[in-house]
This record gives sequence, C-alpha cells and structure tokens, in this order.
Amino acid sequence: MRTILILCAAVLVVAAAALVWYLTRPDHYGRPFQGAPAVRIKDLMDRPDDHLDREVTVEGDITRQCPAAGCWLYVRDPSGKEIRVEMAGAAPTLPQRGGKKAVVEGRFRKSGDSYEIDGKAIEFR
Repeated sequence: MRTILILCAAVLVVAAAALVWYLTRPDHYGRPFQGAPAVRIKDLMDRPDDHLDREVTVEGDITRQCPAAGCWLYVRDPSGKEIRVEMAGAAPTLPQRGGKKAVVEGRFRKSGDSYEIDGKAIEFR
C-alpha cells in the first residue's frame, strides 16, 4: 500500500511540474530566432535610417492587435514609442495577446509615411 501511495505522489509531482512548465513557457510563432541585434523601438523611430532594411529584435508590450486573425500588432517599449509589426508572412494567424509582452524579430522597413517591422519570429511572454 505504501509503495502505491509513493508512486501516486511521484506521478502527481511530475504532472504538476509538466503543467507549470507548459503554462509558463513562452508561445513562439514563425521561424526560430536568428540572433538579430536587439534595438529599442525608440532608437528605431528616432534614427530610422540607421536601421532601415536590416534585421532587428524589439521587445515591448502589445497595445493593439488585428481582431480578426492577430496577423498584425503594435508593440510599445518603456519610452512610450510604438511600432507596427506585420506578421502575416510568418504566422498568418496569432492568438490575441493584447497587453502581454512580446519579443519580435524581423526586417525594419518603410511603410508609406511610417515604419514597421516585417516580422519573421515572435514570442509572447
């Protein structure tokens, strides 16, 4: 009887650890991160010519997201600057994660009168 109780306790501990790991790991979409340099959104927007058509990694809070498929979103850094991220090419549908943190890797480009990131990889935290 004691062996059965020990075995049940061990199974519960392993299951709880697996559940914690699953619930706390970041959600990743798109290709694996390639190691593009981390750049603050403020720096991108203040000096766009320094980063234009280069791969970058940005991090911040999601302020808005496409309500239909989640394929685009806006990310704001602590300075208050935000940038649009277009993810349709890498991940046509994304879960709604408004208010969460995101790390995005992609190409910084001009889009009309503004700038955006053509996202290749995203991780929600």
